[in-house]
Amino acid sequence: MGKQGSLNGKEQIFVKARFFRYYSQNKPFPPPRIGLREWGFFMFGIDGMVRPVTFSSSDELSKFLFRKVPRHSYYSSAYYRNPEKPMKSPEKGWMGADLIFDLDADGIPEAEKLSYEEQLAEVKKEIIRLYDIFLQQHLGFSDKELYLVFSGGRGYHIHIRATRVLDMDSEERREIMDYVAGAFVDFEEVFPKRRVMRARSYTEIPIIPREGGGWKGIAAASANSVIKDMMNGSEEDAVEMMKSAGIRRDIAKRIYDRLYGDKGGYRRALENGSLDIFRTDSEIKNFIKLVEHRARQDYSVHPDIHVTGDVRRLIRLPGSLHGGTGFVVKPLSRNELEDFEPTRDAVPEVYGDEKVPVKSEEKHKIRMKGEDFVVKGNSDVPEYLAVFLLLSGRAHLGKV
Repeated sequence: MGKQGSLNGKEQIFVKARFFRYYSQNKPFPPPRIGLREWGFFMFGIDGMVRPVTFSSSDELSKFLFRKVPRHSYYSSAYYRNPEKPMKSPEKGWMGADLIFDLDADGIPEAEKLSYEEQLAEVKKEIIRLYDIFLQQHLGFSDKELYLVFSGGRGYHIHIRATRVLDMDSEERREIMDYVAGAFVDFEEVFPKRRVMRARSYTEIPIIPREGGGWKGIAAASANSVIKDMMNGSEEDAVEMMKSAGIRRDIAKRIYDRLYGDKGGYRRALENGSLDIFRTDSEIKNFIKLVEHRARQDYSVHPDIHVTGDVRRLIRLPGSLHGGTGFVVKPLSRNELEDFEPTRDAVPEVYGDEKVPVKSEEKHKIRMKGEDFVVKGNSDVPEYLAVFLLLSGRAHLGKV
């Protein structure tokens, strides 16, 4: 349910007081049909999740947050006839569920080498692709059906609240997830074939798709992209690009020669989609391999399978505080996402600027609220940064 630091008693009192201040001045953004949802909470100083909890109204939920001040707050993507019943009870009565996508830094290759801000930037690129390309263009969901939220931690959620997804089972939900991830796309099959004369006989040669939606359209855009990149760079740049896709140097040089030799193969490829400029099956297969590499690099997304495929999943409550960072689980419009910076825009305004002593054994660099900080050993930091450092386990409270 999210990484977090272990707080001692003094630190719990400090952080909980700031959470109380937030909930005394801010209300959450509860989901529709609140009374049909199950709720769960992690409390300060208490092991395990408190569940099932139910609420009949938004006011009742707000009062609970104000009085109990939980560290983490969740609600079910599912709707139940009797949400107060235990999960295994036959009386609980599953009625359907929203479709949830959860993207965070765990899905980014070598995320551990990136700073927190860099991780957030990479996940943001993926959530934009998911929203714009797959959910809207390919699957036809409207802005009204897509509810975008910064998770408060290392990623973003998209809640799909559309009638057509409510009764989907886990397998159907995983099929959608596999589609957006391009899990089972065979790129050699995506490229259509054209019969051409070669060596006094007809053979089928793949061509770059000229039209079509889904991954066929992605293949076309990616093929044009790599050809143009090669056209605008040097031969060595092109060879290195192909090597990064796992193509041997000698084959990469031949592919480049076919495209940019005297006969202008790249023009035929761009204008007609023709791959008969390549003379061997190996060259064709490796060019398609290059296109697949670019397509997966530029288009595929990697949602959490355990969230998307789960018809009873608990998801973070928008407007609540994330117990591993202290940031707001913040709802966003698609337009707001472009300029959204979590370490600036998700920091609660109720956290002050007064200095708080902290102690960290390791060196941490972080930018927050537009200011760069380096924390190591004993430091005095603004309250808003102290909350983040304590909750994320990067530091402990120092001596006052």
